[in-house]
Amino acid sequence: MLSLLVCLKFLCTGCGDPIEATLQCEGQGVADNDGAAVKIVCPGCRARNQVIFTPDGSIHGVMRARTYERIPEPSLN
Repeated sequence: MLSLLVCLKFLCTGCGDPIEATLQCEGQGVADNDGAAVKIVCPGCRARNQVIFTPDGSIHGVMRARTYERIPEPSLN
């Protein structure tokens, strides 16, 4: 099994502070992968960032991660 250590550096989508994250990617064909996405929480403002990257460490996009709210059930009254 192949293992890669990928270092990502990007700016938070919430507060603009720089964030550095180190990821360990493992699995069959991990080096041949076209890309991956990971959600990283900013330690400062707690905003969720979704980072799209390739195994060589290139970042192709950073956006605010979607949060899904629970939809309340209607009352039977």
